[in-house]
Amino acid sequence: MASPGLELLFNSIKSQFNSCQDALIAVFHWELISKGFKCLGNGEEKPSNATEKGSESLPEGWNTSPNYYVMRYSSKNDKEAVYILKVIRIDEDLLVHFMKAGTDVVESLNVRTSDYSTGSVESYDGAYTQLDELCALFKSTIVDAVVKPQSSSQPATSQQRSRDQRSRLEEDDPLRVPPRRPPQRAPGGWNEPDDPFSIGRGDLDPFAAGRGGGMIFDPMRTGVPGLRPDPSAGLPHRLPPGAVPPGARFDPFGPPGQRPGPDPDHMPPPGYDDMFM
Repeated sequence: MASPGLELLFNSIKSQFNSCQDALIAVFHWELISKGFKCLGNGEEKPSNATEKGSESLPEGWNTSPNYYVMRYSSKNDKEAVYILKVIRIDEDLLVHFMKAGTDVVESLNVRTSDYSTGSVESYDGAYTQLDELCALFKSTIVDAVVKPQSSSQPATSQQRSRDQRSRLEEDDPLRVPPRRPPQRAPGGWNEPDDPFSIGRGDLDPFAAGRGGGMIFDPMRTGVPGLRPDPSAGLPHRLPPGAVPPGARFDPFGPPGQRPGPDPDHMPPPGYDDMFM
């Protein structure tokens, strides 16, 4: 629900309105005032040698720029802090930022003008649509998220969620060197070496503890559970019993599952021995 006093503010400054966006800025300003803020003036920086005193009124020249609004506020709960309301006009919509100066505490909100304004600023009753929804959205998304003390029991702000998501993406980035996550073990017993400089040592010393032969084919480590290669694969006839002792290491004569016997691909192409072709 809109805070009491907004209608009075609207009627006192409606002659200053240049657009319906100005009327929405009046809503944001009054919501801050009603939560204990006082406006210190225009701009992000305090003018040099100037004495600032908080006021409930909008500062002089608050809407002189057609594309953005920037105002400073103080809070009764933290008199040393300065808060900045910055609103950027993008086409007919508004991008609202509210931040605590000198910190990374900042919240943002996109406001579609057509959702909350009729386009007229002639009267308070005819200027807004869904005004209560806009006030509640501004309070929960902007004011409460910045002003309330941050604690582990409270939900993370949008900036914290953005940092957490960015951190997870960096951890999962496969191109990151060095990777943040330990290497995952591949299924089937074929693992990436923990030490990249150990590649090739198995060929030099195949019987070293903890390492198997490098390029020597081991039929017991095919990567497929229960698969035992056929020693006779690729031969026209099966090997006699005992030709390959149990557990022996060997290179198969052909790929597993190859059918024995002639195949059309075994025949030479026509004219293969013709020196003139």
